[in-house]
Amino acid sequence: MKIVHVITSLESGGAERMLSNIVNYDKENDHIVITILKSRNHYNIEDNVNVINLNLKNTLFNKVRSIFLIGKVINGLNPDIVQTWLKLNYFAPIFKLCIKEPKYIINIRHGVNKKYNILNRFIDNKILNSVDGKVFVSKSSIEEYKESGIYLNNSIVIPNGFQINDIASKRFNDRPLKLGYVGRKNILKNQEMLFKAFNIFSGNRSVELHVAGKNMTYKSFENIVNKDANTKIVWYGEINNSYELYEKIDVLILTSITEGFPNVVGEAMSIGVPVISTNAGESWDIIKDSGYKIGLDYMELVEVLEDIYNNPAQLKEKSQKAYRIIRDNYTLQKIVEEYKKYYKEVLR
Repeated sequence: MKIVHVITSLESGGAERMLSNIVNYDKENDHIVITILKSRNHYNIEDNVNVINLNLKNTLFNKVRSIFLIGKVINGLNPDIVQTWLKLNYFAPIFKLCIKEPKYIINIRHGVNKKYNILNRFIDNKILNSVDGKVFVSKSSIEEYKESGIYLNNSIVIPNGFQINDIASKRFNDRPLKLGYVGRKNILKNQEMLFKAFNIFSGNRSVELHVAGKNMTYKSFENIVNKDANTKIVWYGEINNSYELYEKIDVLILTSITEGFPNVVGEAMSIGVPVISTNAGESWDIIKDSGYKIGLDYMELVEVLEDIYNNPAQLKEKSQKAYRIIRDNYTLQKIVEEYKKYYKEVLR
């Protein structure tokens, strides 16, 4: 089976990471990846996977032009399936109209980030339902679409998958207590909550906050982070291997307002790092009782951090539970098998 994936780029992000995992770990099918924008690949793609980069600049003209260029490539490759990702899902109905032979699958990686009026709802219901398959990354994403009036028929949920690693030999009694955050700077990631809480919590305590992600620098948050707190923050910037950070920390924090299926939660848990998380996307469904659930009030985060700091022994049990949840439900091998099974169903 020949499968063509169409995505804006392979820069850092949850969708980009999952796509890279699919094409690297599925040895039964022939995968080709088409990327549009001129950018560097954040994730490694194995040599046997053909990556076609159109190397276009991000302009309105090139967005329109890319439809014709991608269509030409698809026509030449003669694939069995074309799978679009993220914003390029709206390209799939256009390709289906013009190149009828392949089956078309869209991959929705997030909840609803905009308000729909009657016209928007009509267009999305009509256009997106014209394709052959729809993959959602989480149940919560499907529910958010339904609540907005978007009903995509014959949808399936395939969550993200993670490599299972040996649990880091953590004692959870050492000082300083090491907290972590991984994610790009974005208003929906709600990093202001993280730093407001850390300003208060850090005080005279022996604690560190390790922060990584695109545009996650002190300069970006100097109007929020006070100088005393900043002396206890380690700023990594964008990193290729997030596990380098997870291995150094005792607890990961997620403060997002909305998510689909947050990769960082599963990655941290896969090596036994408990997670403190808001109710964003599937976060609470993933962590269950292996972590800590908070609302969007930064004082709730402060209270949880104080409890952990005063009772660090509780982290050991949380660590074991977190690891088992990923091992039993979200292994990369299991998720790739689900994609392979779905590809066959769509072709039938």
